Amino acid sequence: MSRRKGTNSSDRLGRQKDEKATLSSSRRTRKQQQTASSLPQETQMPLEKRRQMRAAKQKRKKQQMKIAFVVAAVCVVFLLLTALFGKNGQQIYVGDTAAVVMKKSSVTAEDFTKSVEAQLAGKLGTAVQVNETIRFEPVRANKKDLVTTEYALSRVCELVTYQVQAAVITVDGAQVQALATQAEAQSVLDSIISEYVPEGTEIAEKGFVENVEVVQQFVDSSEIVSTEEAYATLTAGTPATQTYTVISGDTLSKIADKNKVTVEEILEANPTITLATTLNIGDKLNLNVTVPYLSVKTAENVVYTEVQEKEVEYREDASKPSGYRKVVQQGKDGQKEVTSQIIRVNGFETEQKVISEKTTVEPVTEIIVVGTN
Repeated sequence: MSRRKGTNSSDRLGRQKDEKATLSSSRRTRKQQQTASSLPQETQMPLEKRRQMRAAKQKRKKQQMKIAFVVAAVCVVFLLLTALFGKNGQQIYVGDTAAVVMKKSSVTAEDFTKSVEAQLAGKLGTAVQVNETIRFEPVRANKKDLVTTEYALSRVCELVTYQVQAAVITVDGAQVQALATQAEAQSVLDSIISEYVPEGTEIAEKGFVENVEVVQQFVDSSEIVSTEEAYATLTAGTPATQTYTVISGDTLSKIADKNKVTVEEILEANPTITLATTLNIGDKLNLNVTVPYLSVKTAENVVYTEVQEKEVEYREDASKPSGYRKVVQQGKDGQKEVTSQIIRVNGFETEQKVISEKTTVEPVTEIIVVGTN
């Protein structure tokens, strides 16, 4: 029995050694598999396959280098062509006249025109509007012929013609006189009105019969006049022919006086009549008169005292005979303050109207008794 027991123990030890050996072999196999899987895919491929992949990669790299070279060459050629044949300047035209060739810049023709007007305005002290159209045309020019923007600006200022902003007096929409400033134009108009406003009078309204305005417009500088010239023109007026209709009592001398002309001027304007001609009511005569550009209209308020007449009241008395008449209450006139407005055109009265009345002394009614029997 002891031998059998010993034999069994020996067998168990042998099996344990075999199991350990098997386990160790299995571990080595897994480790080799893991090591092989961790290697690059390329090292796992066959040698011929790896060579083919390397050759393809080198070929792609050469193609990329060729493309980059071609692109660089095209850029160089483009730059050379631009330098040789590209537009490096801008020909500036003032109307149809070629002015200068300016170095190429980002300045537009519109901006350039505004700069020209601003420079001229600075010299003249008023806003300016250029008459010509300024335009740019891209050109290729010799570098020595190209000028700076500053030089081009000064040169164009010498070539352009222009209009200046002025204060223009218009009469019924028609331009009459142009002055340098709004203040000058207004002073001329005020001076004309003041001629028809006597000192010490209460003027309710004053102005012009015509529609007179001062507007800002661009005009040729030669059209601007002084305040003295404008005043003389506006007060001188223009010749015109008017028709006069003969009324009762008219004679040539009376017609001449009423219209501020001479008898000789009437005869000159009407060749068919003479001093011996009999004038009939309704006859038409031509009168050569001077019509001013402006007619001044004034409204003057005049205050005066006027008698307010008494009222008379008649009372009938049947007990008295028909010829009976007796004042039983003596009447008395009162007074009233009247405000009247006188309308004048160029100093001549054309209308008068009462605008208000106020009683200052009440009148006393007179009562008279009359018999009716």
